Amino acid sequence: MRLALPLLMQYGVPPTPRNYAVWYEYVAGSNAALNQSIDAIIKRAEHFSDEISHELYNNYLACDDEKEAEKLRAELQQLVNKSSQHINGATDEAGRYKAKLEDHAQRLVGGLDSDKILQIIDALSSETQEMVDTNTGLQGKLTCMSRELISLRQQLEMVHSELMIDALTGLMNRKGFDSTLEQATDEANECRGNLCLLMVDVDYFKRINDKYGHIVGDEVLKFISAKMREVIKGRDIVSRFGGEEFAVILPDTPLSGALHIGEELRKAIGSSRLKRKANQQTLDKVTISIGVAWFRHNEALDDFVSRADKALYHAKNSGRDKLVDGKSI
Repeated sequence: MRLALPLLMQYGVPPTPRNYAVWYEYVAGSNAALNQSIDAIIKRAEHFSDEISHELYNNYLACDDEKEAEKLRAELQQLVNKSSQHINGATDEAGRYKAKLEDHAQRLVGGLDSDKILQIIDALSSETQEMVDTNTGLQGKLTCMSRELISLRQQLEMVHSELMIDALTGLMNRKGFDSTLEQATDEANECRGNLCLLMVDVDYFKRINDKYGHIVGDEVLKFISAKMREVIKGRDIVSRFGGEEFAVILPDTPLSGALHIGEELRKAIGSSRLKRKANQQTLDKVTISIGVAWFRHNEALDDFVSRADKALYHAKNSGRDKLVDGKSI
């Protein structure tokens, strides 16, 4: 950070989160392609414009889901601009039609013979048909745009869902957890209902990685995720909180119910025996520790999570492979 911020100032780059991420990565030296690109720009004495900064982030840091979301944003902007042009064109046409009507109205004030009146009728008929055709064309274009909007919405919903999913385990990720827990606490406050939270951590996970390697460690996390899906059902939501830590949101669940579910989960994982596919080697016993908290209506979200987290660490510090109720601390 001490290196990145001065560089942002030196090259006149606004310190936005995305720009900071780019330059943090640059000084960290962990992305060779990014560093080569930035070094080339510096060598050319080129200004780091918003467009260049945007490209650096998209090319070297953005995940595929972010790029897809940006693509959809650009498509939507183009659609809105096109729609605006069509409507402006129709509005201009309506204005011209109105002017013509007023002109014909003025002509009709004076005395006109039948030929003149016939000419006005023919002109009105022709101009009215043109206006009908214009509006029919606009209606068709707007119908097409409506279909495009529906398609864009469906694509965006897919991208949004993917942004909420952890790539390794297939569970909801931390971003999804934060959003879902906020909704659940709002609902519990409004209905004065029950809500519980389980914080789950894999015991001695570092030891598993060190002994068997990170690939096996990843398989252990996938196995635990699958077991959690078996035990956690209904409206209850399982998410990967980060690393080897998981969280389970239990709406409409009293503390007694949460304790029961937590014990079921702990026993299901602790009683399983994992084997390596390659050589059928049996791994060391895998266990989990669990902290449980019951939501106190109108308490801060951070306090709720903190209580479950403290219960979890109490479980780990007092022997592991156990469940601790935050109320008892």
